[in-house]
Amino acid sequence: MSTVSKLKLPVYGMNCAGCAGRLQSALNEIPAVTAEVNFALESALLCFAPQADHSETLNLILAVLEKKGYQTDSETILISVSGWSCISCANKTTSILNASPLIIDTQANFATEKLQLRTIQGALSETDIKQLAAQMPYQLTIESKQDLKTQNALKAAEHKKRDRKALATLAAAVILSLPFLLTMLNMLINNEHSLLPGWLEFTLATPLQFIIGARFYRGAWLSLKNGSANMDLLVALGTSAAYFYSLYILLFGLDQPLYFESSALVITLVTLGKYLEHRAKQSTSSAINALMALRPDTAKVKKGKVYVDVKIENVQVDDLVQVAIGEKVPVDGLVVQGKSYLDESLLTGESKPILKNNNDPVIAGSINGEGVLLIKTTAVGESTSLSKIISLVENAQMSKAPIMQLVDKISAVFVPVVLLIALATFLSWYLLTGDFQHALISAVAVLVIACPCALGLATPTAVVVGTGVAAQQGILIKDIKTLQQAYKLQTIIFDKTGTLTQGKGQLNEIFSFNGDNKSLLAKLYALQSGSRHPIANAVKSYCLANQITANHNDHVQAVNGEGIKGLVDGDFLAAGNLAMMKRFNIKVPQQVFDTMLNQSDSYIYIASEQALLGYISINDQLRSESSEAIIQLHKRGLKTVMLSGDKDSVVKHISQQLQIGSCYSELKPEQKLNKLIELQKNKHVAMVGDGVNDAPALAQADVSIAMGTGSDAAKESASITLMRNDPRLVALAVDISKATWHKIQQNLFWAFIFNTAAIPAAAMGYLSPAIAGGAMALSSITVLTNSLLLKRFKTKK
Repeated sequence: MSTVSKLKLPVYGMNCAGCAGRLQSALNEIPAVTAEVNFALESALLCFAPQADHSETLNLILAVLEKKGYQTDSETILISVSGWSCISCANKTTSILNASPLIIDTQANFATEKLQLRTIQGALSETDIKQLAAQMPYQLTIESKQDLKTQNALKAAEHKKRDRKALATLAAAVILSLPFLLTMLNMLINNEHSLLPGWLEFTLATPLQFIIGARFYRGAWLSLKNGSANMDLLVALGTSAAYFYSLYILLFGLDQPLYFESSALVITLVTLGKYLEHRAKQSTSSAINALMALRPDTAKVKKGKVYVDVKIENVQVDDLVQVAIGEKVPVDGLVVQGKSYLDESLLTGESKPILKNNNDPVIAGSINGEGVLLIKTTAVGESTSLSKIISLVENAQMSKAPIMQLVDKISAVFVPVVLLIALATFLSWYLLTGDFQHALISAVAVLVIACPCALGLATPTAVVVGTGVAAQQGILIKDIKTLQQAYKLQTIIFDKTGTLTQGKGQLNEIFSFNGDNKSLLAKLYALQSGSRHPIANAVKSYCLANQITANHNDHVQAVNGEGIKGLVDGDFLAAGNLAMMKRFNIKVPQQVFDTMLNQSDSYIYIASEQALLGYISINDQLRSESSEAIIQLHKRGLKTVMLSGDKDSVVKHISQQLQIGSCYSELKPEQKLNKLIELQKNKHVAMVGDGVNDAPALAQADVSIAMGTGSDAAKESASITLMRNDPRLVALAVDISKATWHKIQQNLFWAFIFNTAAIPAAAMGYLSPAIAGGAMALSSITVLTNSLLLKRFKTKK
C-alpha cells in the first residue's frame, strides 16, 4: 500500500461554517478516517489510519460529498502493464491498487493490458504509483497523467470560470434590483412606498428569486435532506415569505404594499456578500500560492554528456541537475560545480542573496542569480524542503483552535434557534398588533440577519493569513494551538550550542600526553566521523583541513549529554566531558582541571580504557544576532533562561555577554527536561533548541522552537521551525503569533456582538429585510478584512 496517510481534498459548494461542521462530522463517521474541514480554505484534510482496509474509503468519502451536495476534483491516469498471464493477474492488480486510500477505483483490461486509475486530482504522484507497483510482480508504466503544470492550469482555468460566472450572476442581480433600490431611496425621501407598477416588480423579482436565488433553494433542500439547517435555509425561507406574500397581494388585487423589493434586495446583497467573501478568501491564501508557484515543472538532468529536460516527478536522488542563470532550483541538493548567489527569500525570509559554492546545500524553489550550477540531488518531490514547508503551512491552516470547538457547537444549533426566534417574532407581533404584514417582515428580517458566516470565518481566515505572513518571514508555525499558547508566553528558554552560538566551533588547543597530537586527532576523528554534533563537525573540519585521516572505528555509540564512545583500531576510546570521564573512572589530573576551570572554551577529554590520553579545546562563537535577539525579548517583557550541557564557566561567560536572565550548566538531557518542568510551574514557557538532546525539552515546552538547520528530531518535536539560523526570529514568531491570536479574538468578538445585537433589533422591527441582508453581508466582509490587515504586520523594533 501507499505510505501516504494524508490527503488534502478540495471541497466546492459549502456556503457557511455550519456546512463545514456537518461535513466534518459526516466524514469522521467513516471508519479509519479523521477529517478536518475548513470553510475558509474550501478544503478537507483527511488522515487515514494505518493498517486499515481502505479499499472503499475514498468511495465512501465521495459518497458523503455527493450526499451533502459538494464537489471535488478528480483525474484519470492511464497505465500499461506487462507481466499479466491471465485474468486473475489483472484482478489481483486491481485489488492491490484499490486498497490504496488515494484511489477511487481501478478498471483493468486484460486484453489490452491497460489500467485506468481514477483518483483525486494531484493526489497520486508517479512516486506513489511506483510504490504501489513494487508490491506486485508486474511492470506498470504510466502512459498519460497530467503533470503538475497542467493540473494547476486546469484548476486556475476552472477558478476563473467560476469567478466569471459569479461576477455575471452578481451583475445580473444588480441590474434587476436597481429599480427596487431607487424605489427605496424615493420612499425614504418622499415617504412613498412604491413608484413601480406591481406587475413590473413581479417581473423583476421573479428571476432574482428563482434563477439567481436558485443556489439558496438547492442549499436549503440539501440541508433539509441531510437532517440539518444552514444559512441557505434562512435566506430561502425569508425571501420566499416576502415574495409569495407580495404575489398573493398582487394576484388578488389587495390594496396593500408589496414587498418584492425586500426579497429582491436581500438576494442581491447576499450574492454580493458571497462574491466579496470569495474574493477575500482567495486573498488569504496568497502566501501559500506564492510558495506553490516556486515549484518548477522540469529539471535539466545530466544523461551522459548531455542535459535532458525531465519532468520534476521523474527526477531521482543522486541525479546531476543543471540550474541556469535566473532559473528556480528544482530539487534539494549539494553544489558539485559552479558558484552563484541564490535568492531564498520566499523560503527562509532572508532578504539578501546567499553565496553557494562547492558542497553547499541548495533548496528547491530558490532562484539562481549569476552563475550556472551543477547540483547533486539529495531530495525530490514531497521530500524537498519546499514541499515540507507547504505541507506544514497547509496543515497549520487546516487545524482548529480549542475555541473553534465552541464556535462549531454554536453554529450547529444556531440556525434551528434562529428559526424558533423568527417564529416567535411573527407570532408575537401578530398576536399583539394583529398586523400580519409587520409580523411577517420582522420575522423575515430575523431570518436574513442571522447568518452565522462571520462566526465561521473568524478563526480560519486569521490563521490562514497569520501563518502565511509567518512563512514569508521564514517562520513555520505547525498548528493553531501554538498561536494560542504564544499569546501567554512569559519565559523563553534557550539551548546554547547551535542556537545562540554558531554551532561551528574551532579547535583552539590540542594536547596529547604522549606528544603525538596528530595521532590523538586521528583517533578522535574516527569516533566523531558519523556524528552531526557541532563538536564533531569542528573536529572533522580541522582534520580535513590538516589532511588527518580517521582510524578504523567500530561499535560507536553516543552518550546523551556526555560524549561518545566506541572501538578505534580495536581498542576502547571515549571522548566527552568530565561526566563522561567519571562514567568510565578516568581520572583527570588536578593541574589539568585547574587550568580549564575558568576558561570560556569547551574542553573535550579523550581517554582509553585505563587513562586520559589528552584533550582539545573548542571555541564556539556567538551568533552576531544573539545579543539583539535577547534585547528584543526583554523589551517585550519576556524573561530569558539558558540551559546547556556545557561547563559552568562557558555558560556563565555567554550568559553575561548576552545579559540572559538566568543560566544552568552541565545539564544532561533529562536534567534539561526536569529544569524546564520546574520553570514551567505556573508559567508559560517556550524552548528554543536545535539538537537531538533538545527533543525531550522541546516536546515538553508550551511552545517549542527549532532552528531550521537543527536535527530532524528537534524539528519534529517543535511547534515552530525557524527557516534560517537567526535567533531574532524568536521575537518575530511571538509577535506574529500574538497578532494572529488578537485578530481571532477581535473577529469572534465582532461576530458574536453582531448577531447578539442584530437579531433582537430585527425582532423588534427596527430592521427591514433589505437592510438586514446588507448588514449580514457586511459582517462577513468585516471579519475577512480584519484578518487581511495581518498582511500589513510590522514587528516591533
